[in-house]
Amino acid sequence: MIYRTQKDYRNFKCIADKCPKSCCVGWQIMIDDNSIDKYLKTTGDFADRLKSSIDYNEDCFLQNNHRCSMLNDNGLCDLHSTLGEDYLCDTCRLYPRHIEEFQDIREYSLSLSCPEATRMLLELEYDFAIDETEDDRIDNPDEFEDFDFIVFDKLEYARDKMHEIACDHSIPLQKRMDYIATAALKLQELYDEGDIFEMDSISYDDDSLQLSFEYCIESLDALINMEVLEESWTKSIRDAKEYWKAFSESSNQWRLAMYPDKDLEFVFEKILKCLLFSYFCGAVYDGQIYARAMIAVQSTRWLMMLYHANSTQSLNSTIYLYSREVEHSDVNVNTLISFFEDELT
Repeated sequence: MIYRTQKDYRNFKCIADKCPKSCCVGWQIMIDDNSIDKYLKTTGDFADRLKSSIDYNEDCFLQNNHRCSMLNDNGLCDLHSTLGEDYLCDTCRLYPRHIEEFQDIREYSLSLSCPEATRMLLELEYDFAIDETEDDRIDNPDEFEDFDFIVFDKLEYARDKMHEIACDHSIPLQKRMDYIATAALKLQELYDEGDIFEMDSISYDDDSLQLSFEYCIESLDALINMEVLEESWTKSIRDAKEYWKAFSESSNQWRLAMYPDKDLEFVFEKILKCLLFSYFCGAVYDGQIYARAMIAVQSTRWLMMLYHANSTQSLNSTIYLYSREVEHSDVNVNTLISFFEDELT
């Protein structure tokens, strides 16, 4: 088994009650079957409260005013403090760790929806990189019966090339993203035509799909129309759209947002690489090569726009609020995939 792991992945530590946006507030926390069985067998003084805090029809923890029923007034988990970490369900034990599974390959990263994971990424000395290790374990072939190794090999190669482009500081980040978007479109066309073996041969110095001011503004509608956790999120997107409609592509505001100083540009570069790592190779399962690349490219641009349009919100909060609303809803991720897929027709 090959393991690809985001740099400092294992150094992540939850900051619990110090977190500015707790993962125990707002989200429905699903409970895996093994944890349900364990909770039902729990005895002792805490058992009654634990068992009465579960929605057994939905297999999730009940909520009190949008807060997990296990979360106390001090922002700490009573389940964790009373029974220990071993009693956490998979959702709570793993978050914000994100795992992508391919045959005999596991890829691990930290979700940007977590304020502490985002804070780590924003540190100036931190660069997004991947460590790789290997052991003798192999998957059960039946679990990946239809896995296409040839397509996956082409996607891995393409993602490596896209990461190389993303790291090229000799050109502005926007042009790097133009190169990546154009390459993804070429890959999609070859895939759709069945020319899989030609996918390694495309050029990565074509910027035909260039940054468009009008497209970026109109595409915000894709975010406005999404399923949301908090209504304030939709308002912030609408406000950002109105903000940018007052300017033009030649305005100083647009230039500052899309072509920031090198330190801020480096932050958005890391976001781009993180999202490419998390999403792109998943195209082996659905064939949505262009859409998955564009989730990384356009999400980065949207974040640049949102951050510049809201002077009262920190970059950290802009990033983790975006990720909470977009990435942690399968409906919303699929909405984005459909949005970018429609551009191909």
